[in-house]
Amino acid sequence: MLKPQKVYHMGIPVNDIDRAQAFYTQVLGLEFKDRVGGKLKIDRLKCGPDDVVLFQRPQPLQRDSITEDGVTHQAFEMNLSLYDEALRTVKEKGLFLNIEDRESGKTIYLLDTEGNHLELHFATPHRG
Repeated sequence: MLKPQKVYHMGIPVNDIDRAQAFYTQVLGLEFKDRVGGKLKIDRLKCGPDDVVLFQRPQPLQRDSITEDGVTHQAFEMNLSLYDEALRTVKEKGLFLNIEDRESGKTIYLLDTEGNHLELHFATPHRG
């Protein structure tokens, strides 16, 4: 049995890498590391200690990710104190899908500028 030690990076396909980079850095606040590749561009970003990689699609796709992929999404953990600001920002940018409150915390679902389904999770503090 293979047993990976951790996730190396999370890859997200995008139609327009410049537009996507602006969203992930200016809206979500990820840190831009560098761009690699030639014809097919790849942007490396940091989300805390983790790597997120934006992969420019060879040909842009026009699709409905929720209809075609169901609940498949990328999820980001955020500080609960930022929940109201995040919800307001996502709604103002027209990216909001829905919210869910669950035992683990509050969740905002949205689409990025490329139509990818994302989750922002705000963990409930543990009492004990």
